[in-house]
Amino acid sequence: MTDILDDAVRLANAWPLHESIESFEANLARHVPEGLSGNSLNRIYRKMIPRWHFAMLNDVARNQAFSSALQALTRSGDLVLDVGAGSGLLAMMAVRAGARAVVSCEVVEPVTHIARRIIEANGLADRISIVPKRSSLLTLGQDLPARADLLVTETVDCGLVGEGLLPIIRHARAELLKEDARIIPARAKVFFSLLESSVIHRINFAKEAAGFDVSLFNRFSTQEYFPVRISTWDHALLSPPVEALSFDFRHDALEPQTVRVSVTPSRSGVVHGVLFWFELDLGGGILLSNAPENLSSHWMQAVQGFEMPLRVEAGRPLCAEINQGLTSIHFALTP
Repeated sequence: MTDILDDAVRLANAWPLHESIESFEANLARHVPEGLSGNSLNRIYRKMIPRWHFAMLNDVARNQAFSSALQALTRSGDLVLDVGAGSGLLAMMAVRAGARAVVSCEVVEPVTHIARRIIEANGLADRISIVPKRSSLLTLGQDLPARADLLVTETVDCGLVGEGLLPIIRHARAELLKEDARIIPARAKVFFSLLESSVIHRINFAKEAAGFDVSLFNRFSTQEYFPVRISTWDHALLSPPVEALSFDFRHDALEPQTVRVSVTPSRSGVVHGVLFWFELDLGGGILLSNAPENLSSHWMQAVQGFEMPLRVEAGRPLCAEINQGLTSIHFALTP
């Protein structure tokens, strides 16, 4: 059954847009031999639509921060571009803040249908249009009537860049925004600390099992960062926070880069990886972060593990080389 549902998801992602969520589901039903029961439909939706949408919608601090930033930066008569519509929440916030119109793009078809219904239920269908495309495929003068005055996007994961924030903003600046357009978020920083946690190390690497050397299996371990709710794991941070990266979304090139910074352990121990997080400056002095002390954020923290842990001594500096790609951040440490 799982293979059948996977095939249905692949087909659904390739179909032309349907008129409604009902016609989308009817088409799905024709590709599931036993018919589309409520259970199988829910499984398909779980494969298509990440569960973090619900935690995000219920993140009060996040919602308040974006609402306040839109209130501060939206001007009466603005045309706003919203990348990543989801439920339509940010688009509705923009209208409430005074936008004349909002064009919001979303690539997951069933989400576009539900976003439209949410917007209609809130009486804003005449001000917000949902375009079922990636922002990089929007056509100026067709999907977007003119270059936008303001861009708002929350295509942000636990490590900031994994959902494509940098190429999204870079393309929008070049092709979809006015030269003096405002951007939410306006800036961002990434901070990191040296992480000691044998338990987190063991969820991504293995050395010995039942007396056998199984270390070759580490070929399949996650080499990039992954999300961890650090407060729920036994751990120690062996260094104070260090700024790794800084972005100005209006002015920086937003290209891949390599940065080297010095980090000095504040205590001796074994470094199993790097814990890192972001701080978003939404504009108007409004900050939003998934720092370890922020226990209420729906965003977890990012961890990159090292297969070979490194013993460090307090007060002896290390060099951290940070390779930032368009959708990735990778750390390497040298004494």
